[in-house]
Amino acid sequence: MKTPQFFRAAAYRVWILNVVFTVLTPLLLSSIVVAEEPSSNRSANASEAEIQIVADQLVTNDAEKFAEFSGDVRASQGSFVITSDSLRIYYQSAAAGAEDQSADRQSVKRIIANGNVQVSTDRFTAKSDRAEYDMQTQVVVFTGENSSIKSDKNILTGSKITLDRKTGQMKVESPPQQRVKAIFYPKKEAEKKE
Repeated sequence: MKTPQFFRAAAYRVWILNVVFTVLTPLLLSSIVVAEEPSSNRSANASEAEIQIVADQLVTNDAEKFAEFSGDVRASQGSFVITSDSLRIYYQSAAAGAEDQSADRQSVKRIIANGNVQVSTDRFTAKSDRAEYDMQTQVVVFTGENSSIKSDKNILTGSKITLDRKTGQMKVESPPQQRVKAIFYPKKEAEKKE
């Protein structure tokens, strides 16, 4: 006896939500960390926090392999918050019979946030028109005129900011008519010693 199409679609939606939640946990905690000292205690506590995604709509498309949240999207886990007009998650089909969560994590290829993108944590805030994260290369790219990353008072601004999580490198670019801008302030401890 074949499973009715309705039940297969419902099971598929549950699978998509599982992928979204298991993938966003490590992404939200670590993919966009800028110049931050690693703290295993902080990330361990944060990874146990609830992930909440609120949007006006969720659409899944099995043929094109994506799930998209749209309309005033807000994804949060602990103090990590990402807001955008839309958040699209591209995935690969999970291996047949895979039952553990690691298979779900491996199935996501990339995540794209579009429109009024803002990422904020305790340590920094990033703003751009678009943010794209490639799971395989572990590279996040912020694009859009005046994309910026702010940590304390320090600010980096450009039209394209690329962060490589594997190497820890960051590259800020802009077209010739709009130059890269960086504003740095000395740490307060250095000011007190002088």
